[in-house]
Amino acid sequence: MIMLRLYVLLALPLAVCLALALPAFASAQDDDSSDDLPSSDLPSSDLPVLPDTEVEADPDTTDGGGQDFFDDFGPSNIVTDGSVFDSGPVDGYRAESSTSGSIIDLPDADLPATVNVIPRDVLDDQISLDLTDVIRNAGGTTPAGDILFPDRIFLRGLEVGSRNFRKDGFLDPTFVPRDFQNVERVEILKGPASVLYGSGDPAGIVNVITKSPVLDRFADFGFTFGSFEQSRFVLDANGYTRSGNVLYRLNAAQEDRNSFVDFEGLTRTQISPAVTWLLDDDTSLTWKGEWHRHNTLGFQGTPAVSGDPLFLPPSTYLGEPANDFFMAEEFRQSLVLRRQINDDWWYRIGGYSLFYDFPNSTTAAAVLTPAVLPPTFFERTQNDGLLSEEESHSMIANLAGEFCLGGFLHKALFGVEYTYFDSATSFASNGLFVPIDGAAPVYTDPPGVPLFSADFPVFRQEAFGGYLQDIVELTPTLQLMGGVRFDTLDFQFERDVGFGPVETDETFDNVAPRGGIVYQPFADESLAFYYSYARSFVPPSGGVFLNSDILPIVGETHESGVKAELIDGLSLTAAGFFARRENDAFNLTSITLVQVGEVRSQGAELNLIGDITDAWSVIANYTYTDAVLSDPDPTFDGNRARNVPYNSANLWTRYDFYCDCCQTMGAALGLVYLGNRPADLENDLFLPGFTRWDAGVYYRRGQLGASVYLENLFDIQYAASSVNELQIFQGAPFNVRATLQYYY
Repeated sequence: MIMLRLYVLLALPLAVCLALALPAFASAQDDDSSDDLPSSDLPSSDLPVLPDTEVEADPDTTDGGGQDFFDDFGPSNIVTDGSVFDSGPVDGYRAESSTSGSIIDLPDADLPATVNVIPRDVLDDQISLDLTDVIRNAGGTTPAGDILFPDRIFLRGLEVGSRNFRKDGFLDPTFVPRDFQNVERVEILKGPASVLYGSGDPAGIVNVITKSPVLDRFADFGFTFGSFEQSRFVLDANGYTRSGNVLYRLNAAQEDRNSFVDFEGLTRTQISPAVTWLLDDDTSLTWKGEWHRHNTLGFQGTPAVSGDPLFLPPSTYLGEPANDFFMAEEFRQSLVLRRQINDDWWYRIGGYSLFYDFPNSTTAAAVLTPAVLPPTFFERTQNDGLLSEEESHSMIANLAGEFCLGGFLHKALFGVEYTYFDSATSFASNGLFVPIDGAAPVYTDPPGVPLFSADFPVFRQEAFGGYLQDIVELTPTLQLMGGVRFDTLDFQFERDVGFGPVETDETFDNVAPRGGIVYQPFADESLAFYYSYARSFVPPSGGVFLNSDILPIVGETHESGVKAELIDGLSLTAAGFFARRENDAFNLTSITLVQVGEVRSQGAELNLIGDITDAWSVIANYTYTDAVLSDPDPTFDGNRARNVPYNSANLWTRYDFYCDCCQTMGAALGLVYLGNRPADLENDLFLPGFTRWDAGVYYRRGQLGASVYLENLFDIQYAASSVNELQIFQGAPFNVRATLQYYY
């Protein structure tokens, strides 16, 4: 029965897309039948000639200060730039629009929220290979420290879990660390996303947008090498068929590297093909696939010694090299149909499937040994992921357009989403009671004493939601945004953590509203004031909870701010925020969780992004965050949130000393600052603040390119994140990675 249901989930998006696409395809064939040319008569130019299609370069994606927004997406744009549901390519560091906060492509000045967009040029300049490399560019974003979900982060003081990640707008709750070879841009929406994406935290979401086929022929070969014996080969190749109606693209990456941590290393492979069929001038059908394997040893951090989180060197490994492993693998695919109905209306319908597993066995320091031994001796636990298989499937249908009603212009969005998530996991925890000396570890792989085991044969969520959003232009200077989403979610959770089987079977109904206002005093995008309010809802998650009852997570957020274009191409955003989340779940250890009564986060944020001159680009941000826990348990009540500093800042600036049509020479300088912050929920230990300096050097001539990224220039020792006082993840010492590229 389960397999039958799975086949239906996989086949339904394909059937719906084909049913909608075939009429367009048949119409296009009829229109072209009288104009067919023999192959010898086809145009000989590099670009194909599409019937009744005019290719426009670099169309304006903004609304022109009150002009018809959807006029910018004519029939030819579905060939070159996608649809109203897609943001165009970004040249440089600043993206003028995004989709994650509204689903439709909306100029930043028109959105009453903060969306940090990290485009491809930034990823390339910083040679970003992991999410921790990327989040420095989004103010108020810090790593959470979690080997089972390395991409977990804190956003404005609130934890962002796996179900708050999206890929091309689809739910993407994988535990496999993301590789960015096939990524075009990363959009981080701050604030509740439940009105558009169903279950979502008040912190926000991370939407990873992948590369799509384009009407061009090229191949980009790259080789990255550097410290810790790093070796990474990448390929980005794009083309189209002779008729020009089928576009295709292939991204691939193979990486091997060691680590600054003894015995630790990484081997990963990614293959990501994509194909777009241009069915007619108004319709496209895109399939994307991705297979990714990620293998490491599963480093669990270093413990603090006598209250010093940096006592042990960063290279210390307190696991068991002969035993430990973290082997993750995933496969995902999507099929999306886009069509322009007429001059004012578009629709998009798509399906998405994700399968992943992450068998693992990791060893970490657990408790201090008796006082008769020096404080560098620790007993350990060994956690074995015996079964770790999960899958997620979803379908999304959106209809967007504009109309006049009551004398006002409305930009409306209607949508429905179906999601199905299924998980089967089990693990066992064993105690290694032979002390190990962190100052001089000797690895004997001792036998473990069983402590407890947990079995989760069924964790299943099935949800259906409908939503609508309207942006109303009251005057040329004043816009209102309103939205609401209705969700019904069936939740089934069977578990046994050693005290007998327990089953939870519930249905949740939720209504998530959002409202906002934007005031542009000059009736253009040069200056905008905004305010927004939203509520959020997240169903209970799986895991070993220490609470007797598992409750849904609910929250709300207020945000207000100003967005200004200081000069052409350079924007400044200042925002104040207040967020509250109830029944928040936190990791006490790498495998156990606890729900606290409430987390309240408030603060302010500044973002400066863009081009100061044609040769000088900058990304700078500063965030003040005050995140406090409230709970009946005095252990947590009044404590600061783990891993969240009061003050954090980032600077990355690049200057091109020489740039013409033949060659470019440039250099960059960067800074990452995190202040003092708690290492655990109990606030028994604090991680010291740090300032890390980085740099980059770039050269490109013709088809050849080279870049060098230097991290931690002054070789400081610092703590990047932690789970508790026994699992502290230190940052890398000074290291270098360089990339050589050949463009064809």
